[in-house]
Amino acid sequence: MDFIPDCQAAKNIIRNKRFHEYSQAYICTNEDLRMSMKYIPKNCNRALVVAASGDHPLFCSLFGAKHVDTFDISYNAKCIMDIKTAAIECLDYSEYFDLLLNLWWKSSDFTDIQNMDMVLENLSSIELEYLYSMKGHSLFNQGAFFGECDKCMLTEQEYEKLRGIIKEPYNFIMADIMNLSDKLTSSYDFVHLSNIFDYVDKPKDQFDVLSSLFKHVNVGGRILIEHITDSAWQKNPFLVGKAARTRDVFKDWRFRKYGGNISCFERVRG
Repeated sequence: MDFIPDCQAAKNIIRNKRFHEYSQAYICTNEDLRMSMKYIPKNCNRALVVAASGDHPLFCSLFGAKHVDTFDISYNAKCIMDIKTAAIECLDYSEYFDLLLNLWWKSSDFTDIQNMDMVLENLSSIELEYLYSMKGHSLFNQGAFFGECDKCMLTEQEYEKLRGIIKEPYNFIMADIMNLSDKLTSSYDFVHLSNIFDYVDKPKDQFDVLSSLFKHVNVGGRILIEHITDSAWQKNPFLVGKAARTRDVFKDWRFRKYGGNISCFERVRG
């Protein structure tokens, strides 16, 4: 990653609904990732997921992806993701749970949290400098109440399994979803667009995102689209906006609607 965080710029940014490079990151996901990650293809060699709270790549690894790349527009998403992967390496399950719970309560004064010093030792020097410089500023968003729903949390068994899987930080690509494709150098068996189309809500933009990612997905691979709310795109993407006039773009793809607000494009031929 070639991005060097600017602490002063981060401090000057006023929190708003527009996503930017210093948007706050959730400490804990509010999604049922077991529901979506079960659609990872068998023998998934490489996956691409949003960094978000760090839980997306963890669950992706847990459900069988051998290599996971992450992306996000926010550097703070990389920070919480790296904190979690470092914690898995050096803390037991109860210590990990307590660390995240304390972080939830003290999101702007986290360096004094018990066991955080052990975790921070495993982060890069650039990341450490940024985190210490930003002490007192809210890098993370509490989001839903921590631990309010079991579907959002790793179980102790899942945590122990991850401790045998996670050996190094996840590769991170800092990019807006609209230009993510330009920064990809790999092809994938699984791409998870988690609630992204609830924010990229114009059909043309959704089409542009999908069509740009198509060339980065292997035959047999999937692009999973998860929604907070129902949308016309989710129900029938071939009939929305520009997609209706360029059906040839989808000729190698099959659309599937899964349970809940989950739909999928599966590449059936090259």
